[in-house]
Amino acid sequence: MTHSWWKGQEEVLVSSETQPKRRGDIRFGVQGRDNKRYIAYDVGQSLLMLPGDWVGTQLGRLFPSIGETVFRNLAVQFLVFIPLNVAAIIACFWLLRLFQFKQHVAALSSIGWLLSSTVLHYAQIPQQNNQILLFVTIGYASALAGVRFNKLSYVFLSGLCLGLAMLIRTTSIFHALTVFLFLSGCVLYQKRYLSNLFRFSAVWILGLVPFTLLGRFVDYLRYGSVWATSNSEILKQLGTDPMWSGLPKLPANYPFVNPPWIGILDTLFSPARSIFIYDPLFLPCLILTIVIWKKISPYVQLYLLTGLLNLALHILLTSKLVWTGGTAWGARFHVTSVHLLLIPLLALLVQLLLSSRQLKRYLIQGVLVIAIMTQFASVLMQPNLEIYQKKVGFPGTRFDFRLMQRVANIACLVDDSIYKGCIGQNPEKRQYVDNLDHIFMSPFVLSHQAADDNNVALSKLSSIVFVLWLLALATAIGLTFYSGWLYEI
Repeated sequence: MTHSWWKGQEEVLVSSETQPKRRGDIRFGVQGRDNKRYIAYDVGQSLLMLPGDWVGTQLGRLFPSIGETVFRNLAVQFLVFIPLNVAAIIACFWLLRLFQFKQHVAALSSIGWLLSSTVLHYAQIPQQNNQILLFVTIGYASALAGVRFNKLSYVFLSGLCLGLAMLIRTTSIFHALTVFLFLSGCVLYQKRYLSNLFRFSAVWILGLVPFTLLGRFVDYLRYGSVWATSNSEILKQLGTDPMWSGLPKLPANYPFVNPPWIGILDTLFSPARSIFIYDPLFLPCLILTIVIWKKISPYVQLYLLTGLLNLALHILLTSKLVWTGGTAWGARFHVTSVHLLLIPLLALLVQLLLSSRQLKRYLIQGVLVIAIMTQFASVLMQPNLEIYQKKVGFPGTRFDFRLMQRVANIACLVDDSIYKGCIGQNPEKRQYVDNLDHIFMSPFVLSHQAADDNNVALSKLSSIVFVLWLLALATAIGLTFYSGWLYEI
């Protein structure tokens, strides 16, 4: 989408020989104004990517031996997504300081939030999640800052950020609702007058308007109606778009065809997506919060209550879906709600860690190590590897426990004779996943591509990217130790 906009090209570029595999095949988009076809995604992320895509295209023209696509991907990654991820960590730190956590606790918790939760995975796989997380976190922090410091400019910023979150993903309306409830609760707690609530609410809604109107205007240009969204157009056209003629019909009410309990249990407990498995800190932190609830500040209590409502709304939204983000790592549509809850929850855990001795301290450190190892396992290899292994029937994939399968795949990279499910021990199925069986971090992906294409220029570029990657990693580790040193941990 991004590239086609500033280049003046069609969004959907599929050859006439290519045929759709099913109704709603995302490659073929949806039908919009003037019979043009549009990629059925919300437009916010594509707008954010515009500067990086333009820079990458210019670099590709300067170094044609490497290729434009490589530079576009790198430019978007380094100029857009990495700064946005760094900004999310800073926003987390700001919110914790507004909750009046001490500076060293806020610093350690912010870095731990990145390294020990699925924030790390979605920092590497930019599927809208961390961009939404950034703007919703700023929305919460700005709302609280506006109330604590009595500054309506912060309240306006909160509404503005939630409008941008909805531009990135329409369902962020649930985030907007819960931030508004949080703001209202904070105003009533501190100001105690309905007149103040009306004043703060009006300014917040005023901030919500600009990006909301921009989203409606863009969708009007694409689909011919201010009420249309990409999701609504997909659902409306599943039975009417001539592109799908001759394909099997879908069940009535598709994709909302499952009993609600299936989606709820899937999100909470399934080995493929459970929010408690793929974010292993979440459950211990919830238990800790219940135990110390009366000692938590009213602002944090209110934040956690609205955060739990946010998570419940997202679970209910997807509870009947036949597809619940199954090709993503963990519960893709719910992890942002979990990340938001973990901001103060992790800070409470860090506080307990710093004040504990002996056994309790070792237990908390053990839980943190498990969580960090889980997240590093998630980013070491291609996120879809285990999904394709299950599709072609690799040994060990029957129960769809992707995290355990990921651990096995990492071990197989070291020695593929240790387990019968290793890709190297299944030559008849290897062809389907061989291109995914390697380290997935950016410099290693480039090196792998350079070797496959026998491209010397790309190989040199991968070395440069590797050095930059190591510097960024060393900086992150250094900041972590520095934050700990501040408190002499």
